[in-house]
Amino acid sequence: MRPARIITAVVFAAAVAVTGCAAHSTAVNPPVTPVVDAPTPTGLRPAPKPLPVPVPAPKPLPVPLPAPKARVLADGHYDAYIRTVDSRHDRLVVDLVQVFHDHAAIDAAIADGRPRDSAQYLGIYVRNQNPRLRTLPLAGDLRVDLADPCGDPPGRGALLTRLATHAHRVGWYFVLTVSDGAVQRVQERFAGNAC
Repeated sequence: MRPARIITAVVFAAAVAVTGCAAHSTAVNPPVTPVVDAPTPTGLRPAPKPLPVPVPAPKPLPVPLPAPKARVLADGHYDAYIRTVDSRHDRLVVDLVQVFHDHAAIDAAIADGRPRDSAQYLGIYVRNQNPRLRTLPLAGDLRVDLADPCGDPPGRGALLTRLATHAHRVGWYFVLTVSDGAVQRVQERFAGNAC
């Protein structure tokens, strides 16, 4: 029996040596294992919520300013026929013309095809070659000078009504004074000869 005890002692010594060796190597190089503070529930884990990324506040969009209305006519004096007096909207619709005086009137009439023998007596000639109509606002302090000895009517509405009746008289045109884009003054003029 002695050999059985010897074999058992050798096996036991070998086991102690292996265990001691394993304990020693575990202490020196511990295996990498995750550290878990709480027990992990069984089943699927929900995905972690992403951290919010700070987004800079959007810049306010620039508000476009309304474009200033282009003036129909620059400041100045204009010869015109009045096509419509719109007293409801306080504006005129006009057709600009060219007015020639004296010798320039004769030359312009002949250039437009009038016979020389009838053009030679012209002191004023009105040329209207452009059919474009323009709508102009009326100034609040509009002044109207009509070739009429009756005097000015008592109110603006009556004045505009009278201007509308004069607008369609044959042989007459108007001189408009425009300032700040509005008609400030209307003067009626005769387009024929004085005699």
